[in-house]
Amino acid sequence: MSGTGSAHAQRPEVAAELADHIYHDEDLGKRTFAGKVAPNEEIQDFLNATDLYDTEARRWRAIDTEPYTDEKLLYAPIVAIIQAILRHFEYSDTRSCVNTHKKKFTHSEGREEYHPPQLRTSPDVAILGSGTNFKPEAVHAGIPNYDICASPVEVKTQHNFTKGENLTQIAIYTRQLFIQQSNRKFVCCPIITEKYARLYIFDRSGVHVHQSSPIHIHQEATDFVRLILGVSSPDDSLIGFDTSIYWLGDKRVLETVDADKNPVTLTLEPVKPIFYRRTIRGRGTCCWKAKDDEGKVVLVKDAWRSRGRTAEWKLLEAVKGLAGVGQMIAYEDNDDQHISTLRGITVFLEGFCDRTFSRLILEYYGPPIEGFETPQDLLFAYRDAIAGHQNLLNIGILHRDVSINNILIAKSGSAPGNRGVLIDLDMAIRINVAERSVQADFRTGTRAFQSLNVVQSCGKTNMTQDYLDDLESFYYVLCWVCFGYAGPNKILDPFPDRLAIWESGNPDVAAGMKTAFLAGPLAVSFTTISSCFGPVFLRLLENLHSFFRDLMFSRFASHGPIFSKQGSASTVETKIHPSPERVEQDYATILGFVDTAIAELLASPAPTNAEPESEAMFNHSASLPTIPTTRLFSTREPLSDILRNGGYGPGPSSPLKRHSNSAYSDEDSPKLKKSRTRNRHAARQPSSLSIERD
Repeated sequence: MSGTGSAHAQRPEVAAELADHIYHDEDLGKRTFAGKVAPNEEIQDFLNATDLYDTEARRWRAIDTEPYTDEKLLYAPIVAIIQAILRHFEYSDTRSCVNTHKKKFTHSEGREEYHPPQLRTSPDVAILGSGTNFKPEAVHAGIPNYDICASPVEVKTQHNFTKGENLTQIAIYTRQLFIQQSNRKFVCCPIITEKYARLYIFDRSGVHVHQSSPIHIHQEATDFVRLILGVSSPDDSLIGFDTSIYWLGDKRVLETVDADKNPVTLTLEPVKPIFYRRTIRGRGTCCWKAKDDEGKVVLVKDAWRSRGRTAEWKLLEAVKGLAGVGQMIAYEDNDDQHISTLRGITVFLEGFCDRTFSRLILEYYGPPIEGFETPQDLLFAYRDAIAGHQNLLNIGILHRDVSINNILIAKSGSAPGNRGVLIDLDMAIRINVAERSVQADFRTGTRAFQSLNVVQSCGKTNMTQDYLDDLESFYYVLCWVCFGYAGPNKILDPFPDRLAIWESGNPDVAAGMKTAFLAGPLAVSFTTISSCFGPVFLRLLENLHSFFRDLMFSRFASHGPIFSKQGSASTVETKIHPSPERVEQDYATILGFVDTAIAELLASPAPTNAEPESEAMFNHSASLPTIPTTRLFSTREPLSDILRNGGYGPGPSSPLKRHSNSAYSDEDSPKLKKSRTRNRHAARQPSSLSIERD
């Protein structure tokens, strides 16, 4: 691989994401495509007929017997062998093999208006595709790129083959296929040397590898040809595509079911998903804006949940008609759509996290709260989403992933109570209504918006999470918009460092910054605010700040300093479950703050264009409180697990999820502890790695 920009900087992120999810399956290369491509007899006929293979010596003639020291010398013979296989088995109508080591494949790393394409990588060899699952415009252009790549092929010499490094290298290619093609269930990628071929299959559980018993490409030529036929198969489902999403001329369509389970075909507008995760492993949430035959706009949400976890559709069935909560129209949840089924796994490998695919058809609302048209729209949506959260709690559901992407502005003209909705119940959990709490887990939620209590729970088993943690997340969402934006969808550049650190991959760093933020006056952390918001929002923020500052100190009193070690007496939490009256009072207080702000806003004159872009919040200055034992590392921009190209996208968030938790896979504990230098071009949406325990 060669690359430009900072593609190599992605290696630590990708390596951390896959580190504990590499599954060794020594029959993978020989078993995966057996019975699914040409039988052994036909493969042997090809070997007997081609001039490229010496059946007596059992060698490919174009590959020297002496060890290679330069992999570039292997490109031409390997491409020639693959091309011959494609021609003989009549794959050439929809598949071709190209030497691409000098071709620059463009990366997609986020919303292009904030993150223009700059990164490029070059797979050594690419099997290119055409047909209904490949973008017609790109196919017609004929320029090798990720959007028309069926399978990347990496070439190494025996001398320079390195298991870990090479796996990370092909994972970077694979990640782009998941992002740019959008309807991939898995991706196959072989690594070929002058002697051996190894198969790697990436899916939402991690990567399945065939390393210690590789296929000898000369002496086991039948197995090698079968492998090539598999990774270049004209059957798009065999190479990992979800064939229910496909191109129909210049339109892209999606086949699903309606509420009565009747088949329907929806037109995707736009053809790219409006929300997606950028990680390989995890839920792989992908959201599409679509229209039915009658022109009704809906949202389609595809995701892979951990097997055994409560399906989101079951929770959505329970919230039908609930004000302030996103509504479901229909769903698909077939019991046979598991990673284990795709991989043919009957005995689970150690540490294997199986996942189940589901598709939801949801009501389509407006944009996330950052896309408000007026300050009133923002506060109306914010207020009704908080009320929606209370409605969920009243029926025994705790959301656990309140984030900027999960609060949507409703359609114009929506009635009070539904002017904003809280969406995405991926992380939601049923709770005992009397206790209203569950064990806190720092891997759950969107890191930038996690409560201080939740982000502190790393390494602790006796801390609980309740409705107050979600209400605190609502506060952080408002801070993110007011201090990180100059106006609707206008992200500040540079983005405030103190906000960026909230989504640090290191939970101690995020906790340290949030503690410093809550411990002092609001003006200590943020000294200016866009005139788009003004004094009404400042008063609202100060009221919320005071509420959650008091909450922080009350929690300190109940379970000790935030940096105490697990097992010490100071971490023992005396949990007093709030009474129904106290819960009602807390919601009334928060909603009262917002209602007061709405009333003030409606009574105040509209801002004029002559106002400055930002204004000082306070005249005084103060130093940031010092937090013990936590070093605040330089900020970084996480690799957004999910990315939106515009419009609305439900889903947990983390930009490595905005970590919905972090930079790893959407549902798992962060592995990478070092901070990263922030990429000024990276998407400034909160990271959407919603991390969830497997």
